Amino acid sequence: MSGWYGEWNSPLSAAEAARAGARFGNVHLGDGHVMWTESIPSEGGRMSIRFAELIGCSPTEAQEFRPGRLISARSRINEYGGGSFWRGGPGDLLTFWVDAETQCIHSAERDGPLHVLTPSPGKVRAWRYGAGVITPDGAWMVTEREVHPSLGSPLDERDFAGEAVNDMVAVRVGGLEVIALIGPDQNGGGDFVAAPAMSPDGSALAWLRWDHPDMPWDAAELWAGEFGVVDGVPQISDPRRVAGGRADSRSPQANRAVAVCLPVWSPSGELWWCDDADEWWHLRRANEPGVPAEGAGETCPLVMDYRPEEVGEPRWVSGGCRYGFTSTGKLVFVASSGGLDGLWTMDLETGERERTPGPRFSYVESISVSGPCVAVIAGTPTQPTSIWVIDPDEGTAVDVRAASAPVGAEWISEPEPISFETSGNDICHGLLYRPKGAVDVTDPRELPPLVVRIHGGPTASARSEYSTSVQFWTSRGFAVVDVNYRGSTGYGRTYRDKLNGEWGVVDVADCLAAARYLAEAGIVDGTRCVIRGGSSGGFTSLAAICFQAEWGYGDVIAAACSLYGVTDLASLARDTHKFESRYLDGLVGEYPREAELYASRSPLHNADKLDKPVLILQGSEDRIVPPSQAEVLIDALDANDVPHAYVLFAGEGHGFVNGDSIQRALEAELSFYGKVLGFTPAGNIAQVEFC
Repeated sequence: MSGWYGEWNSPLSAAEAARAGARFGNVHLGDGHVMWTESIPSEGGRMSIRFAELIGCSPTEAQEFRPGRLISARSRINEYGGGSFWRGGPGDLLTFWVDAETQCIHSAERDGPLHVLTPSPGKVRAWRYGAGVITPDGAWMVTEREVHPSLGSPLDERDFAGEAVNDMVAVRVGGLEVIALIGPDQNGGGDFVAAPAMSPDGSALAWLRWDHPDMPWDAAELWAGEFGVVDGVPQISDPRRVAGGRADSRSPQANRAVAVCLPVWSPSGELWWCDDADEWWHLRRANEPGVPAEGAGETCPLVMDYRPEEVGEPRWVSGGCRYGFTSTGKLVFVASSGGLDGLWTMDLETGERERTPGPRFSYVESISVSGPCVAVIAGTPTQPTSIWVIDPDEGTAVDVRAASAPVGAEWISEPEPISFETSGNDICHGLLYRPKGAVDVTDPRELPPLVVRIHGGPTASARSEYSTSVQFWTSRGFAVVDVNYRGSTGYGRTYRDKLNGEWGVVDVADCLAAARYLAEAGIVDGTRCVIRGGSSGGFTSLAAICFQAEWGYGDVIAAACSLYGVTDLASLARDTHKFESRYLDGLVGEYPREAELYASRSPLHNADKLDKPVLILQGSEDRIVPPSQAEVLIDALDANDVPHAYVLFAGEGHGFVNGDSIQRALEAELSFYGKVLGFTPAGNIAQVEFC
């Protein structure tokens, strides 16, 4: 088979790519079972709970928890959610989850009645929970809670009478009793409290807190206190800051605050965490069991030798973990370096570390450790992300779901970490995917078109996993570059902080520089480069075509696709949810004092500079970037006669979850690129029409 780049007849259809687009939440490994949440695109993105029984560390066939009940476990804390289910109770028999519709906590065994444990707030989703932990006696759980003081009608959550309140509460496992533990005005509370972690004997609790305008990766503090039930009422006594924040004694030397993440108690009762006082999110641990003294974590040494890698990660969502302890004396942990993840074990006595058995994972989302076994949500460049159960001592690794790529190896492009020069004589990083397929190129002199992909966040990173949303393009003859622009996670605190005050500048320059670098290296056709991104990545995509000529990059980008992307920074600052409501203070400047700066960087206010075709894909129910932002930009594009197409997806939010929507979005994007780059996509795909 032969073909021109872009016109290859790929075996990976948009429908197949959408079906393979399952996403996972958190994973729990317990006594004799592994359990996880998994989205089902064909059911509107329902987040199902699934489990498999274990014989030793060997899983049986995966099943749905309580089949036929159509459970959807999805938390909406901070709008991004996470931590939507957990296990506990006597014998580890009870499963707890946050109902996607009501946000109430439910509990049940595999068989038997379902119990609702939290009262209805009277208005839909006004009280939200996540990331629960159970006391050893199974009587109480501690969870994050988010209270919206007043919501609009049950069908419209956009009108908040006041800012949401984030606190930490105890919920009686028997049901319908909720006790506030740490609130905004209490010692250890603040604008945000999160990540409750309970010691093995139930006598201590640790958590994170931070305040506006910081984000958790800027200045989150680690707190801990004594936990107990007095006269039938749970309480926390003598809370104290252990490490992190602006009060950390290491902050002056670093000339910044210290950010803590991922608090966990070891089986012997020492508190562990990650902080970035020494540039990277490395592991530390308290010197002895129990609640550490005030500020004691500031003098605790690193657990492992210093390396340019990160165990920690930004706390975008609740729940999840990146390290744990086996019963055989091993630390199991994820480490990110150079844009790729790795899963490791370290002997706690000798300090020797080695890769875990099984495939060489390049992407790890979360792990859970129990006994000698490890459960992990992970994938490789050639195998889709799935649920694995690993026995480090026996050297076994089993994919519980038996996941496989929907195409053969001859069609799978693997990521190549790249680094290149960008503005200010700085260095940027990314992952390059070359075209790959069982195709003979029609003209060997032809170079492939390029898709520049931008991750969301913007303080996130490209997912280095097998992805149908990447392979959809490479198997059609496109090259793809995932840009980990300055500000991305996984390259240390200094790199992450390069975006401070510079969002809309350095991220845009880095994406333009990536396209220019690959074109000048003769890897791609410099006249056929397109850019696409979701959320903050949509903003960067639009800004790239606004400013490329002005900044000296010429016409390196031929067109842009924005998926639920930000168009007006001022609107985002005014209208977004609590978690991100002060995010732009650090990324751009304080609003409205810096209103002119906001306007100068916003695609909406620079629409006269949009001289390249634009595709806008938007969810009708997006609460983070509402459709109004897209629609105002459409009006500006109309006024300026810029070729564009707009597709609104009914019922979708910030990120598409319905399989039909994902398929339509991919086909619309392919059709759009065919029109603007001058090729005819193979197959019968839905066409988009320019407005």
